[in-house]
Amino acid sequence: MSRQSYTKRRDERFFAATQTALIDIHERLSTLPLEDRYAGAYGVLRGYVEALLVNFADCFSSEQLAEIRIVLDQLEHSTGEDTHLDEATKLKRDQLAQALREMEWEQ
Repeated sequence: MSRQSYTKRRDERFFAATQTALIDIHERLSTLPLEDRYAGAYGVLRGYVEALLVNFADCFSSEQLAEIRIVLDQLEHSTGEDTHLDEATKLKRDQLAQALREMEWEQ
């Protein structure tokens, strides 16, 4: 596989994720009442970030991916979207976030 074909496929995946987010914003958010748009925008942005992570995971180290996942998990918890999880999983996620908050960056 050539570098050019890899780059082209990568760029196509990025464009597709961006286009999907923009279509969702235009078609879904514009039809919502103004007071519901913030929650809708959060959902679109979260989906966009998730798609980028899946498609571009090789651009991040495993530690960076774990950190991003922890942030997304904490957002899910803060918005009450984690009701499908058992308490042990929620507790573990909170412990990971706490450890990361208290950790000092190592160079």
